Amino acid sequence: MNLSMATWLVMGGVYAFVTVASALQPYLAPRNILFGVSLPLGKENDADVLKLKKSYISGVLGISLLLAAIVVTLAALNGAFIEEGLSVWLSAVPVGALLLQLAVSGAWFIFSHSKALSLKEERGWEALETKKGTADLKIRTDKRLIYSPVWFLPHLLVIVICAGAAWLFYDRIPEQIIMHYNAQGVPDRIEPKSVAAVFQLNLIQLGMLVLFYFVNYTTQAARLKLHPGAPEEHREQQIRYRRGMSLLNMLLGLGIVIFMGVVQAFTLYAGEQEGGIVIAVAGMIPLLLSGAAVFGLMSLGKNRTEAPRPGEDGHWKAGAFYWNRNDASIFVEKRSGIGFTLNWAHPVSWLVIIILLGIILVPIILGI
Repeated sequence: MNLSMATWLVMGGVYAFVTVASALQPYLAPRNILFGVSLPLGKENDADVLKLKKSYISGVLGISLLLAAIVVTLAALNGAFIEEGLSVWLSAVPVGALLLQLAVSGAWFIFSHSKALSLKEERGWEALETKKGTADLKIRTDKRLIYSPVWFLPHLLVIVICAGAAWLFYDRIPEQIIMHYNAQGVPDRIEPKSVAAVFQLNLIQLGMLVLFYFVNYTTQAARLKLHPGAPEEHREQQIRYRRGMSLLNMLLGLGIVIFMGVVQAFTLYAGEQEGGIVIAVAGMIPLLLSGAAVFGLMSLGKNRTEAPRPGEDGHWKAGAFYWNRNDASIFVEKRSGIGFTLNWAHPVSWLVIIILLGIILVPIILGI
């Protein structure tokens, strides 16, 4: 496999993953949530509800395929499938297409959210919703809710091995270290050997470990109300979903930490062109793991429901961002996609974001 094929494979894989994830948004949310709008139980299979979902999916897939066809056609006409013709076609143009795809799918989601609100109002479904949920104060202490932080020890072990190898073979590392490859697989950033340059990726690994630990924590800390119609069934459903999410989060984190270790090894020890090719191929690791995690969560979350919270639709801006000053919760289950999000009206949420960005960006800035 040459560099051209490897790079197009990775870029195509990323685009396909984002497209499928975007198109499946209506089926990643709880079944009684339609584009961020709650539905009374029993209305999930209403003809207009299904029609709105199908319209969104076909629109996102159609536009995504059209964008992909345009990029591939232009790339082929400009010789981007041969080594000499890579340049901008493997950097700016595919990234631009990906950003445009995200913008279009996001706009379509917001439009569908508006249509869902109108449909709910027209049908008078708000009057059919259950007016209260059931609280379970003991569920936070249930050890089955998430996996123990001890399961992050393999991640830490990988980081220690990577850093230990760099320290052990420090004298064998070339005096000039390749820090970045361009779209053609040619090093375009080379720095003198230094402690910062050698161990930069290990600091980033630690930052990623903290991030995944935080995600695991939010899985347990996010607010949880049970459906009054079947509290025990909903309780077990939430435990199964959150525990499964905890496991998949740990596996994804481990895969990304290993991937970064591979990148470090080839930037420190591999040859110029060979390193670029191997890193491009290795880029499929987190992509495949992310895809497996999404479909795993789809299976875990199948048929899950959200407990009724009267009047909450208005707090979900564009169906995706939760803003409620009267809710003391910092973390809440998402109404779009999978996982949990922040209550953006809570001051602590912004502090959390600043801290997380600092953990991730500081090692990168120090290595520049």
